[in-house]
Formats: sequence, C-alpha cells, structure tokens
Amino acid sequence: MNSGMYSALSGNLSAMRRMDIISNNLANANTPGFKKDKMQFEGLLAGNQNPPAVPQGSTADPILQKENVYIDYAQGPMSQTGNPFDVSIDGDGFFEVSTPEGPAYTRQGNFRMSADGTLVTADGFPVMGQGGPIQIQGSKVEIDATGAVTVDGTPAGIIKLVDFPKPYNLTRTSSASFVPANPQVIPQAAKGEVRQGQLEGSNVEAISEMVQMIENSRYFDACQRVVRGFDDIAAKATNDLGRV
Repeated sequence: MNSGMYSALSGNLSAMRRMDIISNNLANANTPGFKKDKMQFEGLLAGNQNPPAVPQGSTADPILQKENVYIDYAQGPMSQTGNPFDVSIDGDGFFEVSTPEGPAYTRQGNFRMSADGTLVTADGFPVMGQGGPIQIQGSKVEIDATGAVTVDGTPAGIIKLVDFPKPYNLTRTSSASFVPANPQVIPQAAKGEVRQGQLEGSNVEAISEMVQMIENSRYFDACQRVVRGFDDIAAKATNDLGRV
C-alpha cells in the first residue's frame, strides 16, 4: 500500500475513534460527577514499531497516528440543590460504594434512601461508611464537612472518602464510577471535604466539545480526500501502464 494512503487511513481511523469519545462526552454533559475522556495524538514511523523488510532508506515508512486516551479528573461545577441527600466533594477524593463486583469509587453524589433506609447511589449501590453502609432511620439528615452523618441528632456513621496516588490510574466501570487498574492498590484517606445540598456536575464543556467535533469532522474529510487522491493516482497509473 502507498505510504501516503496508509498515513491518511491511519488519520481516518483516529478521527473515528475521537468522534466516539466526543459523542460520549456530549451524551454525559448532564451526568453528575462524570469525568470526560480526552485523546492525544502523536505521529510515529511504522518502522519504529515494525521495522520494514527492505533495507533502511529504500522506502519511506508511513507516518501513523498513535492515540492516547485518558480521563480528565478535573472537578466539575458545583450547583446548589437543597436536597439533603445530594453531596459533593470539594477537593480531591472519591466516595466508596459497594457493587456486586466489589468496591467502586465515584464523585457522583446524587444519593437517595432505599426502602430499608440504606443510603444508596442513583444506581442503587450502598454508599460505604467507615464501618459499613450508612443506615438512615429518621427524617432530618445532616452531613458535615468530614462526612459525618447525623439523623435527628443521632450519629448514623461517617461517609467513607478515599483517594489514590496521582496521576490516577483508574478504569471506568460506568459513566461516573471507577476502580483501580491495579487491584493491589490500597486507597488512602482523601483530603477533600463533603458539602451537603450540593451536586458536582459533569466536567464536560459542551461548547468546547462541539468545536472539537467540527474540527474532527474536517480532519476526517481531509484525510478522506487524500485517500481518494491516491486512489485516483493509482487507477490512472494502472490504466496508463495498460496502454503502454
């Protein structure tokens, strides 16, 4: 395959992958606690990864697009809701929740009370306290900056806040939940503070994502025009050689 066409096709594939990421970010622009994905590109010579069979310098190695996808953990905007079960973390840290697959970690604080009085996430997973799930039996719920929960003046537990070494090496398990990529990593105490009646929104900036989508579409079209150009050249060369 012509090295120029190979490079253009590599750009097309990268643009398709980036479009998937942008679309997912936009779809979660209103998801509390969502952390957007980002993609970085870097060019590399194919010969650096798979050395060509021909002697070095006899042919030009195609330049490929290498993608690096990572999660942006920047804090999202805070909004006042007045709901006593809405909590956010001001600073670093995650809430620990119990799932069927084991502990997971999230900053999505739109909690609710289940039928048996357990404080659970929007997906129904128990929110973990220092001594287990938080149980609420009463009407007036207060949560202080340390995560201590009192119900009608009676202590009901302390919401467990944890953090991990930076840069974070976490794997996304749902729109706003994560687990350590290395299961052996032990969570550490978080330095962030809990804010009751507030909710952290998604850190997706819709306008910025739309601009990136337009840029990505133009980049895809440019790569596609290059592919068509090389295809036309190859077809013309084949037809001309056939008449010689």
